[in-house]
Amino acid sequence: MRKQIGEVANTAVGDNPGDIKDVITDNGPFPALLVLNVILWAGSLKEEVYSSEELKVRNESRKILGLPNFKVSATCVRVPVLTTHSLAVYAIFEKEVSRKAAQDVLKNAAEVELVDDPENYKFPMPVGVVGTDPTWVGRVRRSLDDLRALELFVCGDNLRKGSALNTAQIAELVALEF
Repeated sequence: MRKQIGEVANTAVGDNPGDIKDVITDNGPFPALLVLNVILWAGSLKEEVYSSEELKVRNESRKILGLPNFKVSATCVRVPVLTTHSLAVYAIFEKEVSRKAAQDVLKNAAEVELVDDPENYKFPMPVGVVGTDPTWVGRVRRSLDDLRALELFVCGDNLRKGSALNTAQIAELVALEF
């Protein structure tokens, strides 16, 4: 990624389809250019056209929670950041859940930092959490379409703590409260 950033720095590319390929001819280990791009793929091809990373999120969440039938759906997207993993989570609970109750649980959860102030555009972002230990959570909101569902954003430095473990730990803590 750093090599590709250097190759496009101070150039006028990215305004027209494919013009970056005029400057960068080697994708490196990725299936497409990483710089100024989002790759809708992470990992290797597995069953039913899922990637190994998508299946890992599903299988590790089930294993950590001890729930072999836990429903998990993931689309892994490679975004050009150096170390941070991020997840957009949609969690459905057995009963109605409120944003305030979820925020209270998250504020008191071990190893979790809640940054959830959308009115002032304060929420966790990979660039702000790299090199830190906790799991960062924000954009907490109740689903508009299902009062039993929460939507939230989670990120953390994957070199310090794995993303599947963080997701499972957060889901487990929130589930205990409802």
